[in-house]
Amino acid sequence: MNRILVQTVLLLGVLSTSFAARLAVSGMTLTYGGKQVYLNGENIPWNNYGYDFGNGVYDNTIEQWMQDIGSAGGNSVRMWVHVEGQNTPSFDGRGMVTACDNTGDFLNDVVQFLDSAQQSNVLVMFTVWNGAVMENQPYIDMVMDDNKIQSYLDNCLTDWVNAVKGHPALGSWEPINEPEGSVQITSDSNPCYDTTIIGQSGAGWTGADIPIERFLILIGKMNQLIRELDPQAITTQGSWGQWSETDAFSDTRNHYTDTCLNGAAGSGSQIDFYQMHAYDWNGEWSPNAPFTVKASDYKVDKPILLGEYAGVCAAGTSLEDLNIYAYENGYVGGFAWCWLTGTCSDSRQEQRQALGALSGRTDYGTVDFIVG
Repeated sequence: MNRILVQTVLLLGVLSTSFAARLAVSGMTLTYGGKQVYLNGENIPWNNYGYDFGNGVYDNTIEQWMQDIGSAGGNSVRMWVHVEGQNTPSFDGRGMVTACDNTGDFLNDVVQFLDSAQQSNVLVMFTVWNGAVMENQPYIDMVMDDNKIQSYLDNCLTDWVNAVKGHPALGSWEPINEPEGSVQITSDSNPCYDTTIIGQSGAGWTGADIPIERFLILIGKMNQLIRELDPQAITTQGSWGQWSETDAFSDTRNHYTDTCLNGAAGSGSQIDFYQMHAYDWNGEWSPNAPFTVKASDYKVDKPILLGEYAGVCAAGTSLEDLNIYAYENGYVGGFAWCWLTGTCSDSRQEQRQALGALSGRTDYGTVDFIVG
């Protein structure tokens, strides 16, 4: 009798996960449970940079922050995970990835985070790596080596995807934040690998000098594996601005087209939606920055989400007005920077107020929806 009961509970758990609502792309929109939605979100993006998951470091601070975001009207968060690889995953002496962490806590931690997100009525975007800063040598070496990338796929990402696939609070995956920061600026006969145009707008600021092909391979291989293990999963790519995600203007080149990603890493490497970041420079927007144009002006064939921005770095525009602009001008979501607060970040009170500005709206996508 007890055995039958246990089997029944397990079956019900599998069925409930199988039929749970999932975030999906439909044309130029995002849907959840078949309904068009708008991601009214926040970057957490960490409590302890690179030390929030695995190896016994997890605490409930980020869960409390997520609850605060949900209570203020937010429906999604962007959470950084490995970052530069100082804590996770585990690298051996040869630079090969051997596991997600040394203690075996990592998988439980990310599942607990998703469980908490569901309780807070929030979807999670996992931002796996960071390219805006690259100072950890094993991480740099991994990006440069196909075998080391494969060791990460085999010994960590596979287990991670299997642990969270089907979770109703899993919104999307982002393989790496702002790889443009660490690209090598060079000309190439293949326009996918020619970074001279984005170099004119400031790409390559870290000096890591990594060929963009290496980042496209990492992104593509991760996307392939995620899709293989969880066919309903969707992926995005966060870029430091519009310059590397559109071909619509003379100072831009889209390095994340299906052609570029599939050409570098093979079939199934493409992203599902674009993600642009937007900050002013010396108090002014760059030409054709996201908050000066409509999403359709970028002439791309996938939805665009605005993944980072802040009122204090927005040419005099308030965070509340930025949220409203993104909602009304064709973008599928907006994630303010950031709940952690700090440089180029509004106060939490201002962020709370801005999240509430879209409460109840449905005209360009439902903002208030149940995660589950």
